[in-house]
Amino acid sequence: MKEELHNPTLRVVKILDLVNDNQEGISLIDISKKLQIPKSTISPILKTLVLTNLLKRDQNGLYTASFKLFQLGLSYSGKLDTLSMIREQMEIVVEKIGEIVQFGVLIGDNVLYLQKVNSPDNIEIVSSVGKKIPAVYTSLGKALLSQYTDDEIKERFKNYEFKSYTKYSIKNVDELIGHIRMVRKKGYAVENQEYTLDTSCIAVPIREKGIIKASMSATYPMFRKKENTEKEISEVLLFQQQIIEDIIKIQNLRLDFTSSRNKEIIK
Repeated sequence: MKEELHNPTLRVVKILDLVNDNQEGISLIDISKKLQIPKSTISPILKTLVLTNLLKRDQNGLYTASFKLFQLGLSYSGKLDTLSMIREQMEIVVEKIGEIVQFGVLIGDNVLYLQKVNSPDNIEIVSSVGKKIPAVYTSLGKALLSQYTDDEIKERFKNYEFKSYTKYSIKNVDELIGHIRMVRKKGYAVENQEYTLDTSCIAVPIREKGIIKASMSATYPMFRKKENTEKEISEVLLFQQQIIEDIIKIQNLRLDFTSSRNKEIIK
């Protein structure tokens, strides 16, 4: 026998979902239109959610999610291990942009891929969980390397053998430093066909106590690239980066994936 949903409760859930999806705020009228529920029915629900601090209402009458609602999510995330929490946030990014999202750490001069969430419209990429790829040719790697100064980069890669995987591959340490400087300026890294032709990646660093420990990227095929693609994807990644770092801070989690507990994956 199929269980029936409780309609008043379902309305509250739908309202919270809708408000959460509209981070810039949404009005009572728009909520009513999108959910096809009368304003007279929605109004007391919104008032109750505001009075219980689950939603906020600004001077323009727009409703947004409150920090208390965020904390409820953090309480749940505290029951998960760090990688599981990060995967959930990656899934949110995939849902928003429809592209593959990956997560990795720096092991020597390579990026070790620890998580990957596929998109509904998968593209074929060379990276996979457990694989290591030279950091200098990836957006994940550049985001991770941005924690180092120019002099530290020069010293680290002074004897590095740069390879031409494609005609777009970084060719020397000076070119690498130029890319790293752009990461520091923009807050995110970009890789355009430097390791594999026909794909591009954007990545953001993930910090623990202000120190870059990992990075998260989105990969998309060049044929889907538009004028505003980089802007749209980077904004989503930067927003989710802040969520992940807030969870790490509040839950006192550690981005330590090279401990003995994770020894098997980093061989």
